[in-house]
Amino acid sequence: MKLLHVHERAAFHGGVEQILHDTAHGLSRRGWQQALLHVEPQTDRDFLAPFNEAATGKDILARFNPDVVLLHKVSDMDLVSSITCRFPAIRMVHDHDLVCLRQHKYFPTSGRICNKPAGWDCYKNLCFLNRNPAANGLPVTIRTVGQQKRGIQSHRDMQGFVVGSRWMQDELVMNGIPDERIRVIHPIPASLAKIRPLPHQSSNEILYVGQVVRGKGVDHLLRALARVPQPWHATIVGTGNHLDSCRRLAEKLGIAEHVDFTGWVAHQDLEHYYANASFTVVPSRWPEPFGMVGIEAMARGRAVVGFSAGGIPDWLHSGVNGLLATAGDIDALGKAISGLLADPAYTRRLGNNAAEHAAQQFTHAGYLEAMENLLEEAA
Repeated sequence: MKLLHVHERAAFHGGVEQILHDTAHGLSRRGWQQALLHVEPQTDRDFLAPFNEAATGKDILARFNPDVVLLHKVSDMDLVSSITCRFPAIRMVHDHDLVCLRQHKYFPTSGRICNKPAGWDCYKNLCFLNRNPAANGLPVTIRTVGQQKRGIQSHRDMQGFVVGSRWMQDELVMNGIPDERIRVIHPIPASLAKIRPLPHQSSNEILYVGQVVRGKGVDHLLRALARVPQPWHATIVGTGNHLDSCRRLAEKLGIAEHVDFTGWVAHQDLEHYYANASFTVVPSRWPEPFGMVGIEAMARGRAVVGFSAGGIPDWLHSGVNGLLATAGDIDALGKAISGLLADPAYTRRLGNNAAEHAAQQFTHAGYLEAMENLLEEAA
């Protein structure tokens, strides 16, 4: 079977690229021939190892002649249409780009999660404005609802869609994608198989791992911690454009001496921080398409406290492997954190359940099998 992947990048960058690479590597070991059509010219030899060939031009479509195409992050509507009219194709929807002008699915003014399709509310809530990352030119870029809907329409001939959670499935349905074309397959990287449960720590150490950007809600976590009555210490592992503002917020809240900001930490060095933590927190402001960081914590035997945002309730079951707080409710988040600090035995039990749940329900082998079955059905 011949599979063509289509993606913007041909090098490691983030979670999307890791899943793409792991998918290609796993399918290669199962006998699939694979090629990559990428947009950006930069390449990485290790990233390209599972592919028989890779190219930036459309000539690869005729040359490789795939049985099925798997599209990842692609913004070129003409490219999408030219593929779906010639080949069976599946779109793997890794994030909110397909249906959201802002790509974040929360309102920039209120910070509330958006549960509406692309339409008039995008204008009413200023979601058509985005920061311009370019050093020159206007400070913002503008995207219209018409452009967004044309992007969705360019997928009308797609055989199917893969999403990481039920929330993402509902998002596509709300924007006109037929429910019967959507398959929920949790995107589990190969690295999860190497993670083992760690001995439990009866401590007051709280851990956050992830980007320190507005959508990840580290500011929500800090405000929640300021309301926790028990002694505690928190470690924030990660970096991002909100790191400095979060440091200032910790000072303003009078909790700076209880919070360590580590900055960037290599993935292989995270074990130390998980080993010292009693539990982890996923305080996301944006609706996580899935929330892999929570699965990684669970696999290490750590209970998770998180907001019920996006795909998080697919894997975080309150009172079973952690505690859920209503999305954006800082008081509820603080009470959940306080509850675990007050009862180490309960926290340990949730952590044990978390490790068992991760081992049984979230495996790379299971993900690969589901993807292979879907691609074979589409071909």
